[in-house]
Amino acid sequence: MGRNKAHLLPILLLALPLAAQTDSVKPATVEGAVTDAVTGAAIPRVHVTLQGSIDGQPGQYGTTTTADGKFSITGIAPGSYSVQGERVGYVMPSGPRGRVQLTLKADDNKSGIEIKLTPTGAITGRVTGADGEPAEGVNVTAQGPRSDEFTNTDEKGQFRIGGLAPGKYRVKASVTGDMWGGRPEIRTDGTVEVHNAATYYPGTLAEKEAGRVQVRPGGETNGVDIQLASVPFVRVSGKVIGMPRGVVGNIIVWQGQGGNGIGLKPDGSFAIWRLDPGKYALTAEWEGPDGREVRTTPAEIEVAGSNIDNLELRAVPDSTITGRLESEIPEEAQPTSERVVTLMEVRTGRAGDTSAPVAADGTFRLEKVPAGKYRVALSGTNAYVKSMRLGSTVIDGAVLDLSNGSGGADLSLLVTAATGSISGTVQDDSGNAASAIVALTSGEDEFDFVPDRQVTAKADGAYTFTNLPPGTYRIVAMQDAGQGNSVFGYEDLMEAIEVRDGEKVTKDLKRQTGEAQ
Repeated sequence: MGRNKAHLLPILLLALPLAAQTDSVKPATVEGAVTDAVTGAAIPRVHVTLQGSIDGQPGQYGTTTTADGKFSITGIAPGSYSVQGERVGYVMPSGPRGRVQLTLKADDNKSGIEIKLTPTGAITGRVTGADGEPAEGVNVTAQGPRSDEFTNTDEKGQFRIGGLAPGKYRVKASVTGDMWGGRPEIRTDGTVEVHNAATYYPGTLAEKEAGRVQVRPGGETNGVDIQLASVPFVRVSGKVIGMPRGVVGNIIVWQGQGGNGIGLKPDGSFAIWRLDPGKYALTAEWEGPDGREVRTTPAEIEVAGSNIDNLELRAVPDSTITGRLESEIPEEAQPTSERVVTLMEVRTGRAGDTSAPVAADGTFRLEKVPAGKYRVALSGTNAYVKSMRLGSTVIDGAVLDLSNGSGGADLSLLVTAATGSISGTVQDDSGNAASAIVALTSGEDEFDFVPDRQVTAKADGAYTFTNLPPGTYRIVAMQDAGQGNSVFGYEDLMEAIEVRDGEKVTKDLKRQTGEAQ
């Protein structure tokens, strides 16, 4: 018995330092209150969360506010957290204004944390057909800076879209499933079926011409009435060339970066009715014997008032391309990190599997590249593609057209350092330095997808974009970013700016509230 106690004593002595060490890392506590950003009133039953990293893994703590809007979260591991508040009928302000960031140390007691939630609003209105009669079952979408919300009209053509964050919205009415309705009805009573096109408030077919509907905190915007525009029935038809018999294929109708599919007939033919006026791209897709997706080269069309027939979509074999970099960058300035050549679809911005590392001798090999049009980018370096040579064909810029495949030709990329920059300061309406999200884009149209670059202006309003290739850009300083950090609502407020090779451009900006308010 005595011997057992003697053996136990050293174990206890060893455990004491461990216990002391564990106790020294004491958890933190966060306390605060949630109020209405408009009235200042306390908001009960708000779900408050702290989101961060717990033991190296994403995790969160949570609680609910009391009747007086207060909350307390205890037992929090040290780390960095973002604080969020969520309740039906309210939203967190977007952008820098809505961020509550905390860095908690052991035994911290952070009190007085303020979370302000903004009441949501609503849009109400009525949709009528081209004949002026109420249109039932029409899909109405409010396109906003954060997200798109939608509903359907009732038997009186009326609609209400609630839960909208304050801001300005495009409102679109469209007949659900109309695109797949087939050819117009043959009627024997002397009437003619009308094709109601998707129509934006207050009555335009073009998204860029749509009006903006203001939604205010806790308010309801009424009288958003839309009369659907009547347009001619248009047929788009053709055939897929090279599709094996017995496979199930689809025709994909792209508009912008979104697409809808419809099945091909067994012989590869197709006929699409009821397309609204506008620009589209058509591709056919099916699964090949190896399980990979086979796609035809895109056919770009513009639907107006007449049929488009006899289109041919050809299946072009995937290309395997051997390439080489030719660099204008001095050897001492060459990057030491791994470089990767990536092909991004011009139409959608998707990279997919079309990328390859660059070997030490500057060679690369792109495997199984589907037919299409691509923007060639080089990562792991500040270089950009100045020009290309596909076989004997010289191409200025970085857009590579493989609509008909590569024909087995090698690809040579001439790259040079992107040394241009744009910098300046952001000011508010009073001329004071202002925080903002500054967005830069070079996309030209709906079939040229170039991701935005964004930086956050510092407290003194300063911002900088570096490593810019020469070109024409559009820039804007936004008070808040939209969903996916988009420039929704700020498109018409963007300014054009030219950057020449190696030029350091200074551009001071005024912070725009845009349509995000």
